[in-house]
Amino acid sequence: MMELYYLAALIAVLGLLLDLLLGEPPNALHPVVWIGKTIGFLDKRTKRTTPRADRAKGIFVALVPLLLFPFAFTLLLALTHDLLGSLVWAVACAIVMKTMFAITAMERHVRPIMKALEANDLEAARKGASRIVSRDVNQLDREHIISCAAESAAENTVDSVFSPLFYFGLGGIPLMVFYRVSNTLDAMVGYMSERHLYIGWFSAKLDDVMNWVCARLCVPFILMAMMLLRLDWQNAWAMGKKYKKATASPNKGWSMSAFAGGLGICFEKPGVYRLGDGPLPTDPKVIGRTVAVMKVSALLFFLMVVLPSFMFIGIEVQVYLEQLLTGWL
Repeated sequence: MMELYYLAALIAVLGLLLDLLLGEPPNALHPVVWIGKTIGFLDKRTKRTTPRADRAKGIFVALVPLLLFPFAFTLLLALTHDLLGSLVWAVACAIVMKTMFAITAMERHVRPIMKALEANDLEAARKGASRIVSRDVNQLDREHIISCAAESAAENTVDSVFSPLFYFGLGGIPLMVFYRVSNTLDAMVGYMSERHLYIGWFSAKLDDVMNWVCARLCVPFILMAMMLLRLDWQNAWAMGKKYKKATASPNKGWSMSAFAGGLGICFEKPGVYRLGDGPLPTDPKVIGRTVAVMKVSALLFFLMVVLPSFMFIGIEVQVYLEQLLTGWL
């Protein structure tokens, strides 16, 4: 039993270090890319008919990857354990874990935007922004470029860090992979375009449910990070309460408005939302401060919630599911 606790600690800490030190693997080796290609394949081959039928088809489009990838990774890790032993299995688990969350990836996307703005190169900044947001960036001014870059980091604090790590703590790799599939489904088919209005309905609702807890749970960790970084955590709390429902999503407003409050600014997507009572940001260093809060809050969450929950709950769930699968073979 004690050996399992040690292996759990190794998996979690090694997975975190892989992210902080190495970042993302190449696309050809990235499981989230494989997940995205599977979803895209299903989406392209799903014929649109009536709204009711399309909703049913959308459930099928979601369930295939939601069942396939957790099953495949759980089976692969179970076989690794049986054939190669506990240590190799633990390293394999850490590698898979790392690919399912991303702390440093967003930093690597937004840092070039900050540098371009510091050099007064708006076109380069717009080009960088186009890689991380779906909105039209061609007419964005300096303030709105800063805003959209910082917003993306704030929003991804939940989607790419807190939620996947939370589910890892509760259910190990199988539940973490399930979450990452649900989030990728939402990103690809869950938005309200004409093509995905009905096909993506189930995926969008599922993502709302999966992120509901961590959208709220992240706030105290953001506040603690702001205390440590000597930012205005009290205003972060006030703005979080005031603007938590100011977005169409039931989840996005919580973290984004807390970030805006602590930084003394507002985040604005013209015609869609405005979060915070401060002015639009004019200093590109706001982007760097947002990333700093994201990283510190993520590390606090990892140490206080993820590591202990995985050692005592998640690892047990994962091993049970692996043994269940190999018992069927």
